[in-house]
Amino acid sequence: MDILAVDVGGTKVDMAIVKDGTVVSRDRFLNSPSESIVNLIASYTKDRQIDGVGIGVAGQVDYETGTVIFGGNLGWQNFPLGTLLAKELNVPVFVENDANIFALGVWKYELGGTAESVLGITLGTGIGGGFVYEGELLRSKKGASLEIGHMVIEAEGPACTCGSQGCLESLAGGWALEKWYSERTGEKLTGVQIHERARAGDKEAIYLYQRLGYYLGIACASLANILNPDLIVLGASISTTYPLWKEIYEAEFRRRVLPPLKDTPTMVSNLKEAALLGASALVEQALTR
Repeated sequence: MDILAVDVGGTKVDMAIVKDGTVVSRDRFLNSPSESIVNLIASYTKDRQIDGVGIGVAGQVDYETGTVIFGGNLGWQNFPLGTLLAKELNVPVFVENDANIFALGVWKYELGGTAESVLGITLGTGIGGGFVYEGELLRSKKGASLEIGHMVIEAEGPACTCGSQGCLESLAGGWALEKWYSERTGEKLTGVQIHERARAGDKEAIYLYQRLGYYLGIACASLANILNPDLIVLGASISTTYPLWKEIYEAEFRRRVLPPLKDTPTMVSNLKEAALLGASALVEQALTR
């Protein structure tokens, strides 16, 4: 089965042709507005025969219709991505939240489908969550399943892109990290540059990663109390900085989680192309049932 897998993030679009669980070809593009994303995806399939398309999007998605209900970091609202693309390509198209497809990809390809329950957390421009239980994604028709980036952690905290304030994403997301650093130092750096500064001993950068780990520890403890996952898996760009904040994260997690859950493991995914493989798995599941 040849599948076009797409991962639409806050700042980029990754696309790949996946054949029987193997990434055959892969490319990255700068993010596109809704008016051109359909053309971008369609052009990638030119002269290629595919059986279906799986798309992960950073935002709330109605899986049944393929509509992006709200993508705060993308500027999309009620955008019928699945319908438009299916009409253009004349193949089945399945659209899902990007953190959901990350969790599905990890469960199937990194863990071999053996874990009963997995909580996947994507730490990039924004923060997302996906939960797999016995091979099935937890989802809602309203597309708001596990929008953990918008859990309120500080009631009177900083403003978030969703319109609320004190959300986890506004305290520990990539865009928030860059904003904090700029406000505290007067320098506008990318997340990669801030990471480099922290590894080089920059006290301000180290402090901000410690703060990030503190808030993520609080959030993950609450999520573990609710979902009781076998394990928590971190992915996306900020997960690579885990060694900088692992100690404070684990301390806060253990301090706040219920006693039977204190030993719930947290790991960083080592699966390359987890989101793209998850998008492929999404299509495989739908077409083989």
